[in-house]
Amino acid sequence: MKSFAPALSFVNSSSHPDTKLTQSFSFAIKLDISVYANRTSHGCNVSTTEILVKLKWAPIHDAFHDLPLNSMENTSSFINQTMKGMDTLGQITSYTAAQLGAQYHTHAFSVLIVCNFAHIIRWDREGAIVTCTFDYNKCPHLADFFHCFSQASPALHGVDTSVMPASAKEATRA
Repeated sequence: MKSFAPALSFVNSSSHPDTKLTQSFSFAIKLDISVYANRTSHGCNVSTTEILVKLKWAPIHDAFHDLPLNSMENTSSFINQTMKGMDTLGQITSYTAAQLGAQYHTHAFSVLIVCNFAHIIRWDREGAIVTCTFDYNKCPHLADFFHCFSQASPALHGVDTSVMPASAKEATRA
């Protein structure tokens, strides 16, 4: 990934649940890949992770399905209503909520990879925007996303740049 996104570190954190937030939640936050902008090279820390990546190995686990463009169906949801799809959606939503709660971000990004297909999700406090499914082996969207994210400013990453550390006097007063 270094050639696509040299400013980002991609860490296999699948065996390392977040240890800093475990007391705050009744479940383990265990990302498959944690993407950092600060050269972190190990573990899972949702309070500093830039992008959450979840891997699933079977299509039944996909949280989303594309709606047909010319469909006359009365289908209004792109959410995969199967139990396994809902479990995946619950997982990535919980992880993103933990990230947004631990960081001064206005929005967050996650990537769901199911077999050879992917979705990029942009979250904020009002909802999510999800890409259509794409085959990342045939389409450059995933590499383009990581490349652009790597080049973007903290404000475009979702960092609330109006938040600043408290001064010593403010910290004492607080």
